[in-house]
Amino acid sequence: MKRIILSLFICTLTLLNRFPIYAQENISIVNEVEPRADVYEWIYKTENGKTYKRLWNATKKRWETEWIQIGN
Repeated sequence: MKRIILSLFICTLTLLNRFPIYAQENISIVNEVEPRADVYEWIYKTENGKTYKRLWNATKKRWETEWIQIGN
């Protein structure tokens, strides 16, 4: 009985030893900067002696406001 248990134990160790154990692959974490807020610019123009401004969304490439008179 001891020989059978010993032989099974040796066979088990031999079989387990032949298969490589694979660890989880290293996952590289890449930190990228992602803009979360829109970028706005005020655009100014002078027409007929009056100064106007208008808000431009540079992220979405569109106007956000109508022309607003700021000067005489």
